[in-house]
Amino acid sequence: MGDSRERIIESYDPDAPLAEASTIPSAWYTDERIFRLEQETVFSRSWQVAARTDQFIRSGAYVTTEIAEEPIVIVRGGDNELRGFFNVCRHHAAAVMTDAEGHANQMRCPYHGWT
Repeated sequence: MGDSRERIIESYDPDAPLAEASTIPSAWYTDERIFRLEQETVFSRSWQVAARTDQFIRSGAYVTTEIAEEPIVIVRGGDNELRGFFNVCRHHAAAVMTDAEGHANQMRCPYHGWT
């Protein structure tokens, strides 16, 4: 299966003298194992851009997106607060909000009709 994830990472020397410096290995951009490592250590543990504030002018405005392959919905509530949720029904895992963005008075599972 080729080099291990650790070997790919260790193949780059960030402390090399300038005369010996190089760019990071191409596998850092293409290897699925490196991508998974980034999801675990970077994207799941830090703030990520999900939408622009101008998309949430009024209550009920929502935007759906994916962050680290997790479906997310951000919505402005009736109390004017922004909130983010996993965009899945807790029972059936169906996407609750199916449009990329829009306005809704409530979030409703298309499978169950739960709100």
